[in-house]
Amino acid sequence: MVLLISLNTTSLNLQDRIRSSLHYLLGNPYLWVILIAFTIRLISLGYYPIGDPTEARYSEITLKILESGNWVNLTYVNGEPFWGKPPLLFWLQAISFKVFGINEFSARLPSVFISLLVVSLVHYFAKKQFGRTHAWIASTLLTTNALFYILSGSVIMEPLLLLSTTLSMVAFWQTIKERGKYWGYLIFLGIAIGLMSKGPLAAVLITMPIITWLFMSDNWRHELQRIPLFTGTVLMLALSLPWYLMVEHTTPGFIHYYIIGEHWERYTTANWKGNHFGSTHSSFTGAIWLDWLIAAFPMSLILVVSLFSLLKRKKYRVNNILYEDFSRYLIVWILTLLLFFTFTSNTTITYVLPSLPATALLVARLWKIKPGNSHNNSKKGRKIISGIILISVLFPLFFMAVVLFYMPKVADRKAELITNKKKIISIVRKESKVFLAIPHGDTSIIPGSIKQCLHKINRFGRYILFQGIKHNCIS
Repeated sequence: MVLLISLNTTSLNLQDRIRSSLHYLLGNPYLWVILIAFTIRLISLGYYPIGDPTEARYSEITLKILESGNWVNLTYVNGEPFWGKPPLLFWLQAISFKVFGINEFSARLPSVFISLLVVSLVHYFAKKQFGRTHAWIASTLLTTNALFYILSGSVIMEPLLLLSTTLSMVAFWQTIKERGKYWGYLIFLGIAIGLMSKGPLAAVLITMPIITWLFMSDNWRHELQRIPLFTGTVLMLALSLPWYLMVEHTTPGFIHYYIIGEHWERYTTANWKGNHFGSTHSSFTGAIWLDWLIAAFPMSLILVVSLFSLLKRKKYRVNNILYEDFSRYLIVWILTLLLFFTFTSNTTITYVLPSLPATALLVARLWKIKPGNSHNNSKKGRKIISGIILISVLFPLFFMAVVLFYMPKVADRKAELITNKKKIISIVRKESKVFLAIPHGDTSIIPGSIKQCLHKINRFGRYILFQGIKHNCIS
């Protein structure tokens, strides 16, 4: 009887906890913002075409994997070996193609799941450090950040790089502070993911802040002992090195081109001419700092304004933040990336992405500073947070509006390179719906006999998109 009563009491307590958790989640505005944001991103994946050159190039490489059955040697145009990137994204995309079919939706789907993993990691990390509410603030700010949101549904390597750096940085902190049994191995798993998606750059972006942090620590030897350096390195090499060696064996010259060319030459040489698999990015030296201010908005604005306000009015609170281990860790995480890219002019705004989780976490840390006990301060704090939630949900809605009303409706269309003018004329006059992407500045190649058949939609990057309207053609 006593056992039965105990079991019933435990069951009731469990039901109460479940009911309380559901009530909290359903009434949680941050959760709804994240759900709405990712739902919009998921729905929009197949609604607009593969138009970006990177998306088209990577999707074509994945199709060649499926056609050839060769998952080791990536191929490019006319069977040329593709040495531009490691294969992890292509493998995930190929699996998605096999499961969901070959279309825009399945091409972009892996990036959505990868980005969800990153948000989950940030939420877990923030909850461990600050508590539940601030974890939702950090994950909401990251989810609705414009750069993160756009790349979270793109065929591009950056989401995998972001997962790599975030996993390793979270795992390192958990290893040295929480002494988690398996976290130490996750540091090296993160590096392996980076090596198989973005190459040695990922290892640099992970080890730089970790080494800097250890150098700043008074107990660095003790903390270093908690990391499974030997077994972790063996795990990392076992997961990544075989592919590099197999590609070098079958296509000699790969490692020299990829390590020396795609990394060292790209970093040190402005407008590097050795790039065979895409385009180089040229900007002014130090542009990465401006990129961070733009890409991390509104988080960057919140950080700058908050720190300025604290410096002006409450210096002791700034000292508390700057001398707190976790805050300094986040600052090191951000600054090492920005300093690394400061000295190269081959940068683009996407390089800022690995710093965004730390930026969101630092903003959440600032929110943890209580505004005071007065009713007015508390009300002001609630208004500011409510405003951030409102601003955060606006970008996914704006993105959906762009997809619905601005993006051309040409998804699921077959693309074909045509240079024969007679064939262009024949297709435009026969097909009820056809689109032509003409290089900007080369519109003179359009045959005069079909100019009246074409309606200009807009310019996208280096191309102008025209839609053929059959009934406008004059026979």
